[in-house]
Amino acid sequence: MSLHLEKTEQSASYFKQLYRRSGLFRWQLKPSFPVDINRFIPPSDPWRGIAKNGQDILHSGLPSDRNVPAYFTFDWLRDIRDFGGDRARKFARDEITYWLSENTSWDANRWHPKFLGDRLSNLIFVYKWYASSASENFQLKLLSQLAVESQCLALDWQNQSTIDDQISSLRGLLITQSAFNAKPSEMRPLIQIFERKVNEVLNQDGGHISRQPETHFQVMTQIFECRVAIAQAGITDVLSLDNTLTKMGAIAKMWRSGAGNFAHFHGAGITNASRIEDVVKRCGPAGKVTRHAKQTGFVRLSSGRTTLIMDCAAPVRPIPFNAASIASFEVHLGSTPFIVNAGQLSNEKGVNAAFCKTAAHTALTLDNLNNCIDAHDNHDIVSALDIGPATGGMLTRLVHDGYLSSHGISHERQIYLTTGGGNIRGSDTLRYKGSPGKIPKTCIIRFHLHPRVSSAMVNNGSIVIKISSQKAGWVFKCRGANPVLEPSVYFEGSQRLSCQQITLRIYAEDIRQLSEKSINWSFKRQ
Repeated sequence: MSLHLEKTEQSASYFKQLYRRSGLFRWQLKPSFPVDINRFIPPSDPWRGIAKNGQDILHSGLPSDRNVPAYFTFDWLRDIRDFGGDRARKFARDEITYWLSENTSWDANRWHPKFLGDRLSNLIFVYKWYASSASENFQLKLLSQLAVESQCLALDWQNQSTIDDQISSLRGLLITQSAFNAKPSEMRPLIQIFERKVNEVLNQDGGHISRQPETHFQVMTQIFECRVAIAQAGITDVLSLDNTLTKMGAIAKMWRSGAGNFAHFHGAGITNASRIEDVVKRCGPAGKVTRHAKQTGFVRLSSGRTTLIMDCAAPVRPIPFNAASIASFEVHLGSTPFIVNAGQLSNEKGVNAAFCKTAAHTALTLDNLNNCIDAHDNHDIVSALDIGPATGGMLTRLVHDGYLSSHGISHERQIYLTTGGGNIRGSDTLRYKGSPGKIPKTCIIRFHLHPRVSSAMVNNGSIVIKISSQKAGWVFKCRGANPVLEPSVYFEGSQRLSCQQITLRIYAEDIRQLSEKSINWSFKRQ
C-alpha cells in the first residue's frame, strides 16, 4: 500500500468518525418505529445468571474502567438479578442511568456492532427485572437509546469481518424488533437473512464449521434467543431454526464430558457445566446425542460409565485457533476426567500456540511435529474412518496422511472399547507409503492424565493408575515400546495444574526397511 493511499484511508476514517459524532448522524439514527413504553414487550429471559458472581459484583463493584466490554455489554445483569434483592435492582438502575448519560454519542468502541448486539440482547432480556417497575422517565430514556443503537446496528452489521459476528448482530436486531412490537411482515426479511447466515457456518450434521465446541455453543445460544423473540412476535413457521437447534444440541452433547463441560478439543473447556446444561436442554430432545458427526469430524463411544471422544478430521485453518489434534482422544469415567488433552484457549497467544500443538494432545507425533502438515486449504487428510460394533465392544479405526508429504508416512490408530467400559485397547501403526520425504527419527505417543489421576511404574513395565474418588484402579500396558511417566500440565479455566503423561518413544529411522511399525497399548480396569 502506498503512503498516499494510507493517508487517504486514515483521512476517510477520521472524517467518518467526525461525522458519526455529529448531531446529523444522530438525526440519521432516528427510529423508524414508535418508542412507546406501553408497546414495548420484552421477551422472557431464557437464561439464568450465576448468583455467586452477582454477590461478588455487589460486594466489590464492577471494573473501574467502564470502557471495557465486560462492563458495557451488560453481561453481568443476569448475575446480580439472580443474586436478587432491592439493592441489586437499584445497583442495576444506577449503572444503566450512568451509562445512558455517558453514551449519548457514537463511539467506535462502545458502539461497535460486535458489542451492540450483545448489549441490546442483554438489556432487553433482563428488562422486566430491572426496568418494569422503574419510573417512566427512566424507561423512556432507556428505550430511546435502545432504539437509536438498533438503528446504528442495522447500518453496520454487514461490516463485521466474520459471519459469526454478523449472526450475533442480527440476533440483536431481531430481539429489538420483537420487543418493540414489530409486525411479523416487518421481521420476516431479517429472519430470512439470519437463517441464511446460520446455514453458512454450519455443517450438514449441525456442527459449526470451525469445529470449535465453544464457538458452536455461542452460535447455538444466539439462535435460541432469536427463536424466543420470533415466537413472541407470533411467528411459528420457522421449522428450519427448530431443526437447526435440534442438530446443534445433539452435537453439543457429543462434546460433553461426564462432568458436563466440553472436552478439551479446539480451545474448549471454558464454559461451565451448568451453563451448558441450561442451554443444551432447551435445544434438542432429551437423550439425543450424536455418536458420529461425519462432517464435523468427531466420534463418541460410551459403555458403562466410560466415555471416549475422538477427533477424526483435520483442523480448520488457521492454526493455532484450531488444534492439530487429529486422532487424539479423551476418556472420562462417569463425571471424572481420566485421559485428557492439555487445555483450552487463553488470552495469551504463546500459551494458545502450545495448546494447539499435537504434543499437547493424547496423540502420536513424528519428530514432535504437528500431525496435520498436509492439511492445506482445509483438505481432509483422513483416508479411512470406520466406526462400528466389534466382538464384545465398539471399534474405531482412523487412517490419516498428515505426515505423508513430510515423511512419506501414514498413521493408523485403532481404539477398541469393551462392553461395560472396563477395557480400552488401542494400536498405532506407521506405514511407509513409498513417497519421498524426511526419514523420521522418533515417534512419540502421549497419553495425558488428568490432575486427579495418579500413576506409578511397576517392575514388569506396567503402570498402575489410581483415579481419585474411585475405588477401582487401572493398569496400562503396551507392546513395542517402554512406557515412561513424565510431567505435564493441564489448564482448568485460568488455573494451571500439574499432571502426568505416559509417553511411548519409538525408534523410527528403520521404517523404510520395515515398511511399517506398530505399537499396541491398553488401559484395563482392575
